[in-house]
Amino acid sequence: QALPLNGRNTGQLTLLLPGTTTYNPRGFTNIGAINSNRPFVNGNREQTNNYTIDGVDMNESIDNLVAYQPSPDALAEISVETNNYAADTGNVAGAVISNVIRSGSNRFRGNAFEFYRNSRMDANQWANNRSNAPKPQRRQDIYGGTLGGPIARDRLFFFGDYQGTRFDAPGSETISVAPATWRAGDLSSVTSVIRDPATGEAFAGNQIPLARISPVALAILSNTSLYPLPNRSVSGVTGNYVGETLTTIRAHQGDGRVDWNASAKDKVFGRFSFAQYESRNDKRAIPLLLGSRTDAPFRNAALNWNRIFSPSIVNELIAGYNQITIVTQALDWSALGNANAAFGISGGQPIPGLSSIQWGGGLSSVGTGASNTDTLDKTYQVNEKLTWMKGRHTLKSGGQLLHYVQRRFYAGNNGLLGLFTYGGAFTGFPFADFLLDQVGTKGRGSASAPWTHIHNRMALFVQDDFKLTTALTLNLGLRWAYTQPVVEKDNRQGNFDLGTGQEIVAQNGSRQSRALYRAYKKGFEPRLGFALRPDDRWVVRGGYGISQYMEGTGANLRLPLNPPFFFESFVQYDPTTGGGRLASGFSDVQPLDRPSGQVRAWDPNLRPQFTQQWNTFVEYLLRPSVSVNVGYVGHNATHLVTPVEGNQPLPGAGDPSTWAPLQSRRPLFATAPLLTNISTTASRGRSNYHALQASMRQRASHGLEYLASYTFGRAMANQLGYYGSGGQTAAEGTYWMNAYDPEANYGPAFFDARHNFVFSANYDLPFGRGRTWGTDSPAAVDAILGGWRLSGIFQARSGFPITALDGRGSSLQAVRGGERPNCVGDPTPADQTIDHWLDISAFARAAPGTWGNCGVGIARAPGYRNVDATLAKRFDTGADRYAEFRVEAFNLTNTPSFGPPARDINAPNTFGRITSTISTARTVELVFKFFF
Repeated sequence: QALPLNGRNTGQLTLLLPGTTTYNPRGFTNIGAINSNRPFVNGNREQTNNYTIDGVDMNESIDNLVAYQPSPDALAEISVETNNYAADTGNVAGAVISNVIRSGSNRFRGNAFEFYRNSRMDANQWANNRSNAPKPQRRQDIYGGTLGGPIARDRLFFFGDYQGTRFDAPGSETISVAPATWRAGDLSSVTSVIRDPATGEAFAGNQIPLARISPVALAILSNTSLYPLPNRSVSGVTGNYVGETLTTIRAHQGDGRVDWNASAKDKVFGRFSFAQYESRNDKRAIPLLLGSRTDAPFRNAALNWNRIFSPSIVNELIAGYNQITIVTQALDWSALGNANAAFGISGGQPIPGLSSIQWGGGLSSVGTGASNTDTLDKTYQVNEKLTWMKGRHTLKSGGQLLHYVQRRFYAGNNGLLGLFTYGGAFTGFPFADFLLDQVGTKGRGSASAPWTHIHNRMALFVQDDFKLTTALTLNLGLRWAYTQPVVEKDNRQGNFDLGTGQEIVAQNGSRQSRALYRAYKKGFEPRLGFALRPDDRWVVRGGYGISQYMEGTGANLRLPLNPPFFFESFVQYDPTTGGGRLASGFSDVQPLDRPSGQVRAWDPNLRPQFTQQWNTFVEYLLRPSVSVNVGYVGHNATHLVTPVEGNQPLPGAGDPSTWAPLQSRRPLFATAPLLTNISTTASRGRSNYHALQASMRQRASHGLEYLASYTFGRAMANQLGYYGSGGQTAAEGTYWMNAYDPEANYGPAFFDARHNFVFSANYDLPFGRGRTWGTDSPAAVDAILGGWRLSGIFQARSGFPITALDGRGSSLQAVRGGERPNCVGDPTPADQTIDHWLDISAFARAAPGTWGNCGVGIARAPGYRNVDATLAKRFDTGADRYAEFRVEAFNLTNTPSFGPPARDINAPNTFGRITSTISTARTVELVFKFFF
C-alpha cells in the first residue's frame, strides 16, 4: 500500500520481480478496467499468466484478460510465483498471481481514502510540447474505504471494501491529416517516386492531375468540416492537427467477506467481489474519427472450507464462480449517419459511421472497422486439496475442475463497418494509391447471432515435499491436466479441411464430431525441485517442471465465425492486375459466391503448449535483514498455439510479371475457388529463454525496506502469439510472413529486453518520536518533523527489437503478417536521434516474387526509464487512529521514454522517425487516508 501505484493497479507489483517486463507501461495504469496488459514472465507469452483471488480463477478465458484488480486496501496478501510451481499449481506457463482478500477480526478496523488528480498539477506530454499543442485537461478521483470487525466474538467476522472512480478528460488529441497540397495531388514533398498504375510511368514532379483523383477521395478530402486541414505547423505531416476530445470513465468495485470459525477443526469463509466499469470516448479530434464505449461488469464468488482431521491431516475445499461481461461499441458521436453512401462508397452499412480507411503515408486513419463485441464469460470452479504430514514427508493430493461457458457476439476483426487499406503497391506511395482509388485490401465482418462455447478443464495432482536431511528438501510432484475440446452448445460451428477446402459442420455425436478436433489426454506435468541449506547463511534452490497449458485462442479465430453461421469478407488485390475500387465498397462481396470469403480452421490435432522450465538459484544472507539471490532461469516451449494462414498463394514460375493472379495460386483454388484467407489455429509455435536473474532484498529494518531486481536475458520465438499485444508496434506481425517457412520468423521476441533493472523502496525518515533523531521530541515538534516516509520505484531497461517492413509486398504471395525488405547495410545510423533512429539507406525492396532477407528484430528501439515517488506524512490522532497525507508523482523527472520508430520503407517521409512515447508525462496525485 505504501508504494506509488499508478491508477492503484496492483498488477504493477509483478514488474518489481526479476524476469518480468512489459511492452506497454501505460497499460498498467488502468483504472478498474478489464486489463489486457499483463507482464511477460521468464520469456513466456503474457497470456499464459494465471490470476486468482482467494484461490478462485479471475481470468477472462477467451482472450486471457485480467478480469479484476482488487483495491490495494482490500488485500491481505498478493503473491507472485514465477518458477518452481508445485504440482497443485496449474493453468500457467508464466506467473501465478494470487490475491487474498482481508478478513475481519475481534476489533473494528477500517479506513477511508481519496486519491485526487487534476491536470493543473501535471506536465504536458512530450509530443504536445514538441508541436506546441496544449496540455490535455483531466480530473480523476479514486475514493472509498474498508471496514472489518466481529459479528460474533471469536467466531464470526466480516470485512468489506468499496472503491469508486470518476475520470473526466475534456482534452485534446494530436493526429496527422493530409495537407492541402496532398489533397490536390501535389506529392512533390514525398521522396518516393509516384507512378501511374495505368502506365507504370512516373508522374512528373510527383504531381497527380486533379482530374485523375477519384470522386470518393475528392468528396472526403474537400469536406473540411469533417476532415479539416492542418492547424499546426510541424515538420512533415506527423502531428499537424490537434482537436478536442472527451473521455469519461465511471468505475465501482468492492469485496465482501465473512469468516466463520465453525469449530476448533472447521474454518469457513465466503467472499463476493464485484466491479462495474464504463468508459466512453464521446468526442474525437475530427468528426471522421468515431468514438467508442465499453461496459464491463464483473462478479466473482468464493466459498472455502478448511477441515482439520488430525494434527497431521488437513483438507481444503474451494468452490468458486467467475463472471465477466464485456460490451464494446463504436459511437457515431458526430452524427455521420450513413457516411459511406454520402461519400460515394456503395454496399450499405449496418450501423452509423464510416468504414476504416487506412491510407498510410504517415497519416492517421479515419473511420473505424467497428469490431463490436458482446461477451458473457462464466467459469465454475471446484478445488480439492488434502495435506498429510507424515514424518519427513508433507504429502498433498487433490484435483481441480473448471467449467467454462463462453457466450460471444463478435463482428470479426474486420468489423461491422469494415476496412480499406492502401499500401503503396500500385503507385509507390500509400496516399497516392488512395487518390487514384487503388485499394490494396478490404474486408468486412457481419452481425450474426451470439455463439456459446462450452468445455471443461480438469487436473489431478500429487506432491511430496520430502525433507531428506536437515539440510536438503526434495519437492517431487506430478500433475495431470486435461483441457476438453470446445463445443458450441447448438453445434453452430464448422471447420475447414485444409486438404480439400471443404467445410465440416459440427453435429451431435462424439465430442470430436462436435468440437471438430481431437482431444489431447497426455497432459502429464512433472514438477521437481530441491532446496539445500548447508548453513544458516546459504540456500541453494533449483527446479524443473513441465506445463501443458491451453491458452485461450481469441474470439476472431473461433469456429463459429464460419459460414453458414457467420460471413466475413477479405479481398487482397494483386499488384500485377490492379487494385480495388473504394466506390464499390462491399457490394461485390457476398457469402461465398465469389472469391471474397475469409474463414477459420482448427488443426484437428491441436494440442496444449509443452513448456519446460528450469532454474537454479543461490541465496546468501548478508545481514539478518538483507539477502542476495542470484541464479539462472531457462525455458524451452514447443507446440505454442499459433495463427497460420492456411491458404497463402504459392509462388508462380518464371518471370513474376507473368505469374497467374493471386487467387488462382492459392493451394485450395481448384477445390474451393471462392475462399481467400483461411485463418488457421495450430500448435506450431516455439520459444526459448535464458537469463541471469539477481535480486537484493532488505526486509523492514531501521525504517528501510527495499527490493532491487536485475535481469540479463534473451527471449527468442518464431511467432508473436495470437495477440502480440501490450501495445507493441515494432514486431513482424501476428501471422508468419511465409506460412511455408515459419523459421524465417525466428528471432528475438518482441518483448525481449536484454537488460532490466527495478528498484523499489519504502523509507521511514529517522526524525520524530520513536525514530533515530528526536525520539523525545515535544508534540508540536513531532507534528512537524515526525511521521514522514519516502517511497519509490525506479525502472530502467534496454530497448525492444524493431523489425523493418515493406508495405508494398514484393513476394506477390498475399502476406498477412507483414513483409520484410532486404538488408543492405547497418540500420543504425552513426548520428542516431529520435528523428533518425533507422537509416533507410540500409534497406532495399526485394525483387518482385522474392522474400526480403532482413530478419526479425534487426534493430532496437530506445530503452525505458521511469521514477515514481511518494512523500507521505502520518498524523496520529490517538486511540489507534491516524491520518496520512501523501503526494505521489509518476514519472517524477518527466523523462520521456520513446516508442519505436516508423519502420515501413514504403513511407520514406516518416521512416525511422520516432513521434510518440510509451511513458506518461509527470502526473501528480494528492492522497488522503484515515485509519481507525
